[in-house]
Amino acid sequence: MLVTKTKSWQALQQHSQQIAGLSLADLFADDPQRFSQFSIKLPGLLMDYSKQGVTTETMQLLCNLAEELGLRPAINALFGGALVNTTEQRPALHSELRRPSPAKAEVKLVLEQMRNFVTELHSAKYTDLIVLGIGGSDLGPRLVCEALEPYRISNLRLHFVANVDGDTISRLLQQLKPETTLCIINSKTFSTIETLANAKLIKKWLRNTESLIAVTANQAAALEFGINPTRIFEFWDWVGGRYSVWSAVGLPIALTVGMDNFEKFLAGAHAMDQHFSTADFSVNMPVIMALIGIWNINFNDHTTLAIKPYADGLQLFPAYLQQLEMESNGKSAAAHGGMVDYHTAPVIWGGVGCNGQHAYMQLLHQGTQVIPVDFLVARESINGPRELQDLLVASCLGQSQALMTGSKNDALYKVCPGNKPSTTLMFDKLTPETIGQLIALYEHKVCVQGFIWQINSFDQWGVQLGKDLIKDLLQLIHTRELQNVDSSTEGLLNYFFEK
Repeated sequence: MLVTKTKSWQALQQHSQQIAGLSLADLFADDPQRFSQFSIKLPGLLMDYSKQGVTTETMQLLCNLAEELGLRPAINALFGGALVNTTEQRPALHSELRRPSPAKAEVKLVLEQMRNFVTELHSAKYTDLIVLGIGGSDLGPRLVCEALEPYRISNLRLHFVANVDGDTISRLLQQLKPETTLCIINSKTFSTIETLANAKLIKKWLRNTESLIAVTANQAAALEFGINPTRIFEFWDWVGGRYSVWSAVGLPIALTVGMDNFEKFLAGAHAMDQHFSTADFSVNMPVIMALIGIWNINFNDHTTLAIKPYADGLQLFPAYLQQLEMESNGKSAAAHGGMVDYHTAPVIWGGVGCNGQHAYMQLLHQGTQVIPVDFLVARESINGPRELQDLLVASCLGQSQALMTGSKNDALYKVCPGNKPSTTLMFDKLTPETIGQLIALYEHKVCVQGFIWQINSFDQWGVQLGKDLIKDLLQLIHTRELQNVDSSTEGLLNYFFEK
């Protein structure tokens, strides 16, 4: 059944018109205990969505929508290994990678291979590690390594390279020594054009292949590249690139903070898997987060989402979520055929908290658009002074409160209208378990929204188009035969050839 034809969707449309005049200030005034009803608490993590423009009836109608569209069977199918990626006929079993006792023998083998390699490398001569990858195979390990910097147990210096900017990689290689440098090539297909271009350059610079490691689903291509089979780590076609941080793509994490902490990272995600797969929708954190997003996007026309972490360790989280959400649900083709006639993924953007208060928060407070915000903040720092954490929490909560209440003033240019929705995620500390929990939370949120929007969250044909065009344009650049090309591309290439 088309989502817009369901009774629940139509009831939500009517409901959104009925409560259009309600403000957040009214909702809090009418219910002083609103927080207790519109928040969810899990071990180490609290989600407060009381500052979203919803009522008890709103949430019931949203949960009805999830039920009517068969969300529970869809969740069971996801965890059960059904072919949820319908265009590529694949399951999406990344949750299998973080189970304490993986059912798949090959997952256990790779985890053991990782543990052995971490032990071996900590006593080796290497001082620097270059990590090649792009998209999820870059953003995932880069984010987690940065978030867990206080847990570092290795002196190995990390250098993540995703772009094919020759100035960047040349400058990096000038600073390193081939004999003490290791390079991980993260590429599921071992054919990603940007990653392989950098890999070929580094292979030549290293002058041997013993310092190369491959993390790939294409072992044959890695062997052909010259990589020692003992230094090839497998992952599988049922692991999407943007969900690959849980696999051997996370090897840089294990090398930096140790395999025990990597497994705690997996455990945090598994705890969220358990909650998501069993909790009633009314108290299910990923489901509620997803439904709030659908309410904002499809019934209030708030089509962007700002991610605002008050932790420097999470400064890459907005970029990570850009890929997770916009690559997964940036779709307009319906899974049942035809095209959708409603908004899907929001535009994701954001940045570190306090900096944002002195920059883009101006637009959120006084601009013409309503932009929902997800705030993230820790109750405690890992090693920092208490007075700074107090200031950080005050800054975060002050912004969410200011968005809600606004301010009145006789001078119009000082007026902040308020009534701007936000959700706050407060966690105990930014531990390995916490970062695993947070990433899995957003993964499941995206999955729920894809099910409800009736799109395939697990393919990325728009990305594939870009890959194909790169090859075509490289051929044009090499041959300089500009035939069957639009005038803009021809003009730009001719200007490029003038160099």
